[in-house]
Amino acid sequence: MRKRWKIVLGAIIIIIIFTLVFPQVFKKQNVEVVEVNKKEFIRSFVEEGIVFAEQEQIVYSLYNAHIQDLLVKEGENVRKGQLIAVLHNDEIDFILEELKANIAGLGIELGQAQRNLEVVEKNYNRILSFYEDGFVATIELEKAENELNRAKADISNIKARQIALQSQLKGHEHKISGYRIKAPIDGIVADIKVQEKDVVGPQTQILTIFNEKDKYVESKILTQNVHEISKGMDVNLRFKLHKEDVEFHGKVINISPYAEKAYSALGLEEERVKVAIVPEFPTQVNINPGYKVDVEFIIEIIPDVLTVPKKVLFSYEGEDAVFVVKDGKAEIQQIKTGPETRKEIVIASGLTEGDLIILDPQLRGLVEGARVSYNSF
Repeated sequence: MRKRWKIVLGAIIIIIIFTLVFPQVFKKQNVEVVEVNKKEFIRSFVEEGIVFAEQEQIVYSLYNAHIQDLLVKEGENVRKGQLIAVLHNDEIDFILEELKANIAGLGIELGQAQRNLEVVEKNYNRILSFYEDGFVATIELEKAENELNRAKADISNIKARQIALQSQLKGHEHKISGYRIKAPIDGIVADIKVQEKDVVGPQTQILTIFNEKDKYVESKILTQNVHEISKGMDVNLRFKLHKEDVEFHGKVINISPYAEKAYSALGLEEERVKVAIVPEFPTQVNINPGYKVDVEFIIEIIPDVLTVPKKVLFSYEGEDAVFVVKDGKAEIQQIKTGPETRKEIVIASGLTEGDLIILDPQLRGLVEGARVSYNSF
């Protein structure tokens, strides 16, 4: 009886082991694969670019004043010479009124001096006639002559003061014209820095006007990449929108002959070179100065080569390798690689067109010889 129970118990254990182990031995692991195909390989790098206007002017205040009227808004089109802002200064108004009053006073004073001169001249001529007839002494003639000279000098002095005050008035009126700020160029108003009633001083920035007809993109690239670009080189540009990016083309028109210090997003010091690009802006969206775009510099194009995503590679016995699906099993295939980008790499040897490569070589349980089923990626 005991022997019979042992046999039954052993059979149960064997069934349990078979039930647990057999599925694991013969179970296929599901993987994602990519098929190796020939295609055009493009090696490039991407940098940020900023749109600038070829013709752009910052409008400044020239004097201490406050903004009386701000006559434009951001985005508004203006013509050269159009009045865009009016400044006001109570002190300059007082000076102008004072100068005008002083000039008017001198006009009255000049009239009196001229009438006085007429009287003095008549008196001098009368004494001169008496002197010639021997009726007055020389001292009387000299006295009359001195009075005449003083009268003439008074008029000259008043006229000189008039000229000085009129010159001051003209200067202040010219200064007042500077309080009426006009657009220096045709263009679009941007970056308004002030509002009405704000107090401004000399060289205070009021706003910027740019002409959108001649816009360009400026990008700063690392010095290690400068040797791979040249004037006339084509680039791809991308403007990011909320729903869909807008892509367009451009051409390198200038490369700065020197590098500038810059800092990476991590705060590391870098050496970068300015590159100017003339873009073919799309018509469906306005891309104005100050906007940021991605600039892709295409530095190498290789036609009809095998490429795979870089993430499929791993190291095996000191060489690059991938997992290839053959006869339903994962097999390790060593390869030789060529040029690469951030995402793709050229396969120089070791693979053929149509091979199926497992995308995640680090997948748990994936070993050489493992049975796999796959989904094409």
